[in-house]
Amino acid sequence: MKETYTTSIVVLFTVAVIILAGCSTEEEVQPVDCALSSFDITLQSSIDATSCSASDGSIAVVTIDGKGPFTFTLGSTTNQTGSFQGLPAGTYLISVTDANTCERTLEVTLKAAGSTLSLTTSSTKNTGCTTANGTITAMVQGGVSPYEYSLDNGDFNSSSSFTGLKAGNYAISVKDKDGCVFVKNTTVEKGDTGVSFASQIQPIIATKCAISGCHNGDNGASRNWTVFSNVQANAASIKTRTGDRSMPQTGSLTQAQIDLIACWVDDGAKNN
Repeated sequence: MKETYTTSIVVLFTVAVIILAGCSTEEEVQPVDCALSSFDITLQSSIDATSCSASDGSIAVVTIDGKGPFTFTLGSTTNQTGSFQGLPAGTYLISVTDANTCERTLEVTLKAAGSTLSLTTSSTKNTGCTTANGTITAMVQGGVSPYEYSLDNGDFNSSSSFTGLKAGNYAISVKDKDGCVFVKNTTVEKGDTGVSFASQIQPIIATKCAISGCHNGDNGASRNWTVFSNVQANAASIKTRTGDRSMPQTGSLTQAQIDLIACWVDDGAKNN
């Protein structure tokens, strides 16, 4: 009889552990403060294009400190080496992200003999969340008119403006009458989206997270997400874990809900 009683306790304990694990009772891992990190990016080498119409330039960058693995991005191209080939003349913005999700950027210009063509750009912030409204406008100097423009290696056309852009890095190319090409990497920054905690985020938490046995206080007062200050204190972790769908454990959030949470956190996790 004693053996049966002991076995029952073990089974109940195991079930309890499984239930609690499903609601992530472990301590939330706080992200690294990237502003204090010594992580950086620097130029290793660059080779100019051999002519105004050639795409044979190259750039290689390396990291300083940070935590690997590292992901390097130039326009729509991403790799783990930090080396980019097949580039025409232009001004390129290369970014690198480390394992702590810290990001650094470096601007590098490649020249080309025989061409005066160059390009500058202006941009407006993306203040949309589930829809994008960022813009980039190109202004050309030198070269021979007429000019055509391209976004991220897309088709060339006569329009020098690009709209409906998400926050991120883009490659704007200009081509002149002689076929010379110049590229300018441009960043569309993220603006305040105005996502409301009270009307948009709190209902998601109430129905998906702050439920019985999870973040409703059952696992400790500090893990009670019906209290705004607790949600705000864990905002970065909430963004990360909902973004990779490790929370909620049921994976019940829609992409639109995940995007709203990310926008609210990026806006500063305001009590709005």
